[in-house]
Amino acid sequence: MRPSMKKPIKVDIRIPLCRIGSIYITILVLLLSCNGHKKTLEKNLEGANPEYILTLLLQDDYSGLDVEETHIITNAKELRQFFLKVNRTRKPGLPLPTVDFSQETVLIYCSGEKNRQVLPKLSIKDVTDEEIVIASILEEKQKKSASNAIISPFSIYKIPSTQKKIIFQKNR
Repeated sequence: MRPSMKKPIKVDIRIPLCRIGSIYITILVLLLSCNGHKKTLEKNLEGANPEYILTLLLQDDYSGLDVEETHIITNAKELRQFFLKVNRTRKPGLPLPTVDFSQETVLIYCSGEKNRQVLPKLSIKDVTDEEIVIASILEEKQKKSASNAIISPFSIYKIPSTQKKIIFQKNR
């Protein structure tokens, strides 16, 4: 013992019980929260036919079209033609999404000129033996932006190929 030290220093290497409990609770919360996004996905797909699920490929604020249009694209040439229209004033242009047209069909929804506060969205409304009804819905943005600029948004979705007729229905 050093002459300057009055008492020897004791080091306790035991972890207090309350810390062990909080570590276990933290690990338990992390493990249980990992399933939260799975439940949300299941809830969103509830009632949907798994054969016909729309997958968003691309969404942008400028399509270059003033009026509402929908397109059903079944080959790469048609998709390229659409992107030539969209990319005519962009440098660099938007890249073409990779799509296997032997198994998938591309749906394009151009909502025409809209206020920046509104976003276009497609969803499957009904599936029958002969047709698939797809509804266009305009959703209000959660956050209000300061700008009220007029945009012409478009969305590109893919859906598994089908022999059924695809019908677009406008909803507001």
